[in-house]
Amino acid sequence: MIGRLLALALVALSATTMNARAQEGERAQMVVELFTSQGCSQCPRANRLLGMFAREDDVLALTFPVGIWDYLGWHDTFAQPEYAERQRTYSRTMRVRGRFTPQLVINGASQISASDWDQARATYDAQRAEGWPANAPNLSISRLRNNRVRVTVGARANAPAADVWLIAYDPGPITVVITGGANRNRSVAHYNLVKWIERLESWDGQSAWYERQRCQPECAVLVQEVNGGRILAAAYTSRPSRY
Repeated sequence: MIGRLLALALVALSATTMNARAQEGERAQMVVELFTSQGCSQCPRANRLLGMFAREDDVLALTFPVGIWDYLGWHDTFAQPEYAERQRTYSRTMRVRGRFTPQLVINGASQISASDWDQARATYDAQRAEGWPANAPNLSISRLRNNRVRVTVGARANAPAADVWLIAYDPGPITVVITGGANRNRSVAHYNLVKWIERLESWDGQSAWYERQRCQPECAVLVQEVNGGRILAAAYTSRPSRY
């Protein structure tokens, strides 16, 4: 009788463990951020380029809509002030005069216009060959069975001052019909559209972990040098859609 009760207890414990077990995400080797606008005539094509990057292995590609062309007659339906601030921070750090679209930022280390696909690909390839910095921390993200997201950052000696960013995004594609401005009467598709971005905490090289709720449909985490510096590590909850 005691043996049977023990066996049942072990089964119950195993079931509980399975329910709490995390669905492990993937580590990214490249992060490509596109700052785009529905009011920009070159941006629909740049959006497609971002979708192409998103289909590549080990790449976290993210779309950040900004409203810098809203005055032309169409207000971007997805633009958020925090996305515009992220772009401004990159402009200051990379000494880019003003802001423009479509702009690609690659690993937080280089930027280029997404209007020229060949130049964008060359910049991407050069950054991929360079790889992550030597002081990149181990980073993981996982989705728990209770729909919470867990982030773990490993310790790293001599790490630069950095921030941990959590990002919710929708793989899409999400299509919007534009009825005004430079893209009037065009359908514009968005890939890996960022829904929100949150700075979790600063990171000083010590191991750390976080849990959050409602990071949906998909979730990504970045460890990035302060003030829009290099991205040191990135991970995401699953492969984006293959469109």
